[in-house]
Amino acid sequence: MKRLYILITVCAGLLVSSCNDDFMERYPLDQITDENFWQTEQDLELYCNELYAVYIRGFSYEWGDGTISPYGYNEAAIPYGDVITDNAAPNSYSKVAANEYTSHTTEGSGSGGWSWGDMRKLNYFLDNYQRGDVAPEVRNVYLGEVLFFKAWDYFKKVKTFGDVPWYTHVLETDSEELYAPRSPREEVMDSVMKVLDEAIANLPEKGSQKPGRISKDVALHLKSRIGLFEGTYRKYHTELGLDGARFLEASIEASEKLMNAGYALYTTGDINEDYHNLFSQYSYGNNPEIILWKEYSADENLGVAFSRYYAQNLRHRHGATRALVDTYLCTDGQPIALSPLFEGKDSIQQEMLNRDPRLRQTICNFGEYALAEGVMGADNAPLPNIPGLSGNKCPTGYRVAKWFFNEPDDWGRLTRGMQAAPIFRYAEILLNYAEAKYELGQISQDVIDQTVNQIRARVDMPPLNIGAIPADPMMDSDYATYCDYVPEPVLREIRRERRVELAFENFRWDDLMRWKAGRFLEKPVEGIKFVQEQFPGVVVGADVFLSGEGYILPYYEVLPNGRKWNDRQYLFPIPVEDLVLNPNLEQNPGWGSN
Repeated sequence: MKRLYILITVCAGLLVSSCNDDFMERYPLDQITDENFWQTEQDLELYCNELYAVYIRGFSYEWGDGTISPYGYNEAAIPYGDVITDNAAPNSYSKVAANEYTSHTTEGSGSGGWSWGDMRKLNYFLDNYQRGDVAPEVRNVYLGEVLFFKAWDYFKKVKTFGDVPWYTHVLETDSEELYAPRSPREEVMDSVMKVLDEAIANLPEKGSQKPGRISKDVALHLKSRIGLFEGTYRKYHTELGLDGARFLEASIEASEKLMNAGYALYTTGDINEDYHNLFSQYSYGNNPEIILWKEYSADENLGVAFSRYYAQNLRHRHGATRALVDTYLCTDGQPIALSPLFEGKDSIQQEMLNRDPRLRQTICNFGEYALAEGVMGADNAPLPNIPGLSGNKCPTGYRVAKWFFNEPDDWGRLTRGMQAAPIFRYAEILLNYAEAKYELGQISQDVIDQTVNQIRARVDMPPLNIGAIPADPMMDSDYATYCDYVPEPVLREIRRERRVELAFENFRWDDLMRWKAGRFLEKPVEGIKFVQEQFPGVVVGADVFLSGEGYILPYYEVLPNGRKWNDRQYLFPIPVEDLVLNPNLEQNPGWGSN
């Protein structure tokens, strides 16, 4: 998509109110009851503009300092979502990851993600968009946009809660549906795919859409993602008793269409810079890898303070984990447990030698990705501010380099920052395709060459040969310990590639959930090997605490027994207030009244 630059010029009198939702969703609709509305294409376009602002948020807006409920991470969800997973550790540990989230953590009815105000806006459009004398071929483009958003919204709700009510129209205070039980997951996901297919049918072809609006390819990307998620969730969550094959087939079909649509991985041939630079741009207008992105503008006051606060490590004050670092292969294609090229873990400098180039483009080696002198946070390079040092903390010592935008001018713009936000990128499609093909028993060397090996080629990593896959005793042991199953080597490597390529893009939580691998969160959270000479003023046992191997343990004091997983965490609880208001709702398994 050439650009996603949202111009919200709708006058306040034509917008649906965005006040807080309550159980009855009683915010006023009379702001769009003017008899003259819905009559022109402009009316439909203006209404949809607000929906773009809701659903395609990128790094959010202005200060970008809100949080996403119920997950608890910053509203710039793509770069920050991994802080609740085994990829990252925030300075203040995640209550979601530590199984300390409860149904009382929410703030009343309509909270904790159980919110229906945006869905009401979508259904309000669907109830009214045909009122005017707008040509069907024109109005149906906006229908496609709204159906795309509806499918995306419901997909997020199913991931969070499982069964959810399916609403086809705007509900009033006396609507019986307000007191109906939840619709079964199977019915909801069938409806999601039906709605998404209708969106695909109505959206324009890539390049023919109006500037700043979504195309058919964007909806195909979402279909690829939803199909893989639901298909694998059903396979590994056998307690559901649902067949996921047709969802995997849908993912493959959508992926193949995009693989034949002219997209390509971004590369200039610089294996040590291209991957990092992909996430540090002002514009993706000519980037062959980006299918959907959000553009920001200082001139239009439609910017966001992302680049400044991410570069300075203020938001979440997080660091990557050793579990993620150990996943990266050596440059010979062998895991660190076996490769003769691996230099050991006696220091971060040592363990980054001879590794997949994406490691040093995702996580800072000491002295790299430094901020300009005198800029707040500049003391986080060349060494990270581990506990015991002043400044914005990097609790593991593995400071994240991905998304670092070395543009001091942009940091100075604050809420008018212009770093562009990639939303959907082609590399995900390749990985979706490879995994779905494996899960349907259709994997082959040709499939791997089209997908995993294309991604590896960008950084000149050896191709994966499915006839000679190296063993990885460390990763297999982790699966046996934390997952209760050990995947076949080819699936293990597809999953490894996904974790490495998509790190800090908010995929890891969903991947763990659909693979029924939540217990990976129990793996001890460790950071860098602590080298006293590098941090002479830091006191072991007072400022930092170390494992037996000398790795930093960021949660040694606050979580002395580590994080403990409970299978109820595969779904979040419905707020207790909503259970009281609608006795026909049932709480998700394991949550009770907690």
